[in-house]
This record gives sequence, structure tokens and C-alpha cells, in this order.
Amino acid sequence: MRRIRVTGPARRDIIRILRRSSVEFGDQARQRYRRLIDQALKDLGDDANRVGVQSIDDIRKGYFLYHLKWSRKSPAGASVRQPRHLIAFYIDNSDDIIVARVFHERQMLYRHLVEPDDR
Repeated sequence: MRRIRVTGPARRDIIRILRRSSVEFGDQARQRYRRLIDQALKDLGDDANRVGVQSIDDIRKGYFLYHLKWSRKSPAGASVRQPRHLIAFYIDNSDDIIVARVFHERQMLYRHLVEPDDR
């Protein structure tokens, strides 16, 4: 399993996503979404080439996207029916997965992806 490191911008993204989920859908929905994000990160750590990972070299060389929908295998309790977020990541020289951002599927990625040195 690869080590997962989450950048500051990605942490802030996750906090915003979970706050909004709580406000719009309630605390139980927030907890389900948090479990889904955690599961997606674990899944990427287990296999960064898993189904659903796509290269976005045309937007940022060496970066990949992974939609949360690919990790919806409800480990415990109810699952999230329609997740709307993607994890943008790259693999650094030490073979760690660096989570750069977490985006809503409608956001324009090229405007928000950080350079590898912008942590």
C-alpha cells in the first residue's frame, strides 16, 4: 500500500465539502460522505491504477483523477447514492500519492490544480 499525503488545499476542500454536505443533507449524510472519501483514499493507496483512475496530462502533466463513485462499495451502513467529487492526485518521487485537490465534478480543473511545489 502506498502512503497517501493530503495537501493543505485538498484538506480545505474536504472540510468545505463536508460542511456543505452537513448543511444541505444533514449530519448522517456528512458522515457517509466522509466514509466515502476515506474509502476512496484507501482504495487509491491499495492500487493507484485501479478502475476509474484517469490521467489528465492535458491539464496538468503527471496528474490523475479519481471519481468517488468508484469507491461506493458500502463497507458499513448506507452508501452515498450519487457522489459528485473527484480526487486530483499525483505520485511523487518517493512513490507516495499526493492528493492535490478534491473537486466537484462540474469545476474547471485547470484553474485549481496546484503545482507539485505548492503545498
